[in-house]
Amino acid sequence: MRLNGCELRPGEVLKVENAYGVIKASCIGVFSDQDDPDLLPPIYPNSFVMLSPTQFAQPHVGDKIWVWLFDDNPQELYYTYRADVQPNNEGELNNEYDDVEIQMKRTDDNGEISVGYNNSDGYTINNHGSKINVDNENGDVHLSHKDGATVSISKDKISLGKDGESQYKAALGEELINVLNDIKSTFETIKNAAMGSPYTTHIGTALTPAISKLNNFDKILSEMVTLQKN
Repeated sequence: MRLNGCELRPGEVLKVENAYGVIKASCIGVFSDQDDPDLLPPIYPNSFVMLSPTQFAQPHVGDKIWVWLFDDNPQELYYTYRADVQPNNEGELNNEYDDVEIQMKRTDDNGEISVGYNNSDGYTINNHGSKINVDNENGDVHLSHKDGATVSISKDKISLGKDGESQYKAALGEELINVLNDIKSTFETIKNAAMGSPYTTHIGTALTPAISKLNNFDKILSEMVTLQKN
């Protein structure tokens, strides 16, 4: 392929042919947006400007593109995406960031989906308001649901719950069971001692049904969640 016979012209996706990104499109001076897309030639994703062998973005009807035309083979048609930097990225660029990288961003009926970096917030994946963020200052990891629940991971702490409201320490299941068994043993000792005297038998009688309920402590253990003690 000789690129000295190549020309780039602006166009727009009119039809997506398959899951591999083959399209039918308009192309200024070549294919009109009034043409029947079924009668237009297929245009293929331009694989020689990809950053990696697996990079791919599914095209959509209405996407703006550059169509690559070759003088020596009019049927050899490729496309790359065309976009205006300013209107598509005003939120990130009209800011005080010193360094910004936007790797992916799109908008659908539910809002914005984006993957990007800036020197203030760090690296962020955003899906309709639910986010995963790795901050720049300490490398802390923050996971937040769009409706409020969060998980924050720092060097020496994991916080479950909304930011600023996670104040209670998690209990260690096996340690908690040991403490509960000690409490149960204490009640049983009191009950046995009370049953030995007619003056305190009523205490033992009252404790018997209560102690019988203190069983199956293993049920409080999760089969999926584990915690490190320290």
